[in-house]
Amino acid sequence: MKTILSRARRGGYYPRVLMFIALMIAAPLLTLPFSPGEAKYAPAFLLPAAVLALTGLSVAAAARERPERDARMWQSPLKNGSLPVLFAWCSAIAAGAAPFVLGGRLDPIYALFESVSGWSTTGLTVADVTDMPRIFLFHRAFMQYCGGLGFIIIIAIALHGRQTASMYNAEGHPDGLMPNLRRMSIAIFFIYTGCLTLGTVVYRLFGMPVFEALCHAMSALSTAGFSTRAGSIGEYNSIPIEIVTVVLMLIGGSNFAWLLLLVERKFKRVAKISEVRFMGGMLAVFIPLMTVSLVARHGKGFWDGLHNAIFCVVTTFSTTGYSLDNYAVWPPAAVGLIMLLMVLGAGTGSTAGGIKLLRAYILARVTKANIVRRLSPSHSVRIMRYTRAQGEAPIDDKLIRDTLEFVSVYAAVLFAGTLLIAFFEGSSTTLEAAFFEFNSALGTIGISNGLTARASIGTLIVEMLGMLMGRLEIYILFLGLHTAFDKARRRLLRG
Repeated sequence: MKTILSRARRGGYYPRVLMFIALMIAAPLLTLPFSPGEAKYAPAFLLPAAVLALTGLSVAAAARERPERDARMWQSPLKNGSLPVLFAWCSAIAAGAAPFVLGGRLDPIYALFESVSGWSTTGLTVADVTDMPRIFLFHRAFMQYCGGLGFIIIIAIALHGRQTASMYNAEGHPDGLMPNLRRMSIAIFFIYTGCLTLGTVVYRLFGMPVFEALCHAMSALSTAGFSTRAGSIGEYNSIPIEIVTVVLMLIGGSNFAWLLLLVERKFKRVAKISEVRFMGGMLAVFIPLMTVSLVARHGKGFWDGLHNAIFCVVTTFSTTGYSLDNYAVWPPAAVGLIMLLMVLGAGTGSTAGGIKLLRAYILARVTKANIVRRLSPSHSVRIMRYTRAQGEAPIDDKLIRDTLEFVSVYAAVLFAGTLLIAFFEGSSTTLEAAFFEFNSALGTIGISNGLTARASIGTLIVEMLGMLMGRLEIYILFLGLHTAFDKARRRLLRG
């Protein structure tokens, strides 16, 4: 293993990515001793894993180290780090789709859709899980688990350097409590592994089969939403299982930096974080509103309505997408609350999608300050501050501009995606249904009103782009493509 890693290190970032993705694709083969009848599907996983590993070794053997690239990446991590991050995700998506095609389970476009949904931790699916072998069910859940952790964290556990640190920032993890990325990545990995183990055990204690417990724990912890049952978590009809799921979803929707503080028992410091307080406030507002809507307009009793409201708000807020009921038959007010929660998302730097809590909090603070200023022109202007995991920081003009810019771009992408789906589906859908489905894809939520299951190829492609942009926070996709075209143009000009 050390020899392989040393060769990969010599070739730079790209060989490392290919080799680690090869290991991830081969991981479902570990289920074969427990399901020997599925050994016929082994080549569907071995072939893409072998191709990736051999390609990585070939690139590493032919490449020469170029340390100046690390220097440039350190100077501008978001811009220069976008192409390697995009390369990692595109490679993983293609490799993740290959087993479905080679195993004869899905056609290429549908296999790509399932792979994008898995790696991006969305949970929208076009697969029939009732007719899916265990090795593929594990493959779906494992993609979500690795996609939730992030490729860069996984790679940084074994390899480190300035380039990997820049990739970490570019992938959408702005917070860090440890100066050493490798140490922090190992800590996060062990936290997630511990939560995964505990979640699997508790699921099993409450009656869920071991295999399904493992798959659901991986999916809930990564705020993904793939289930081994057609009826999702609601099919188990178990309050304890739903409680375990809610806890895992809240952990997955938390910022990695919060989790590190919680493990270090710095509870008072966590309670002061602005995002944590804002999340508590949002839950305190949306759960009662959802309960009232379900009790008054959907004919549910109070406790049944409260129970459904808590699960629905948490699964949507954390962008997981598990369900207990058919949301398509819920009252319009409840569906409207779900769509608003889809846009908000959970903690910044977490596995969740949406605009993220910090941006929503800053918008709320700036809006409140502007209203107060208009109502009281003589009111003195004070510098606003917010609390992060690392401590207090000012809400300065740059942070406000960046927040407004991202929210504007997010809204524009949401609007464009909705119109494209409405165009591709024509009279077979409504604008509201198209908005709901693309909102779910862009926010990496995975809740569906049924449109995706019968969608056209054009709609599936739009949703795939939405899921990828939502997981990578939009800019990385555009910056990566721009960097790729710019490099190709420069090489052509030099040629």
